[in-house]
Amino acid sequence: MTSSDLDHVVPLSKLHDLEVADGEPDVRGWSVVSADGRKIGEVDQLLVDTDAMKVRYLDVEMSDGSAGAEGRHTLLPIGYAALDRHTQTVRATTLHAADCAGVPPYGREPLTRQGAMELDDHWRARGGAGEEQRLTLSEEQLMVRKRERPAGEVAVDKHVVSEHVSRAVPLTHDEVTVERRPADPLMATRRIGEESIRVPLAAEEAVVEKRVVPKEELVVRTRQVTGKETVEADLRRERAEVTRNGGAVPANPLR
Repeated sequence: MTSSDLDHVVPLSKLHDLEVADGEPDVRGWSVVSADGRKIGEVDQLLVDTDAMKVRYLDVEMSDGSAGAEGRHTLLPIGYAALDRHTQTVRATTLHAADCAGVPPYGREPLTRQGAMELDDHWRARGGAGEEQRLTLSEEQLMVRKRERPAGEVAVDKHVVSEHVSRAVPLTHDEVTVERRPADPLMATRRIGEESIRVPLAAEEAVVEKRVVPKEELVVRTRQVTGKETVEADLRRERAEVTRNGGAVPANPLR
């Protein structure tokens, strides 16, 4: 037997993070009366179905008026309990005081799923002629939750590209000009012979250098954008249909 089989139905007092919802009565301590109006005990505990998160059973401590069952505990399914808030009583709709000795005892042991099924079968069998019986109609409801999933990624890469550029640069250089003019007799050399002069020439040239200059930066971040998506599902629900063997069905029996 696994642990999940044992924690299916748990007393509310052991679920520290749960309490009776606002606006709903806490019936612990309320008197329990039989279908024929006699007090047969008091509600001791509420047992919660941890799958559905609803009260499923009332733990009833039987009293002296419970015909041989006094002092014992039994579990009354919430579907067979009618609450009267004005008098703070719970009526066991299918249990008469004379029949209390036949209810299954509850020894505070963990209630397994199998035990819960057997208990429900017992109370279901009590719904005989003239007694109130209940048929639960259920329906599926659409519940949508959200989860985060990977949606790909965006890559921001930088690459090196080359661009050919040209620029006109003004450069200066020396040129030689020769001017002929009459010699000054007083300054000129009075001898004949070979002679030469040398004039140095200078010129600017373009020297190409490259340097790295930061121009801009890219700041990459994510932001959340909320959109809408329509989800669809087929939901089932139960409908009741009344048939009668050997006779006509009254009009609108489920009104």
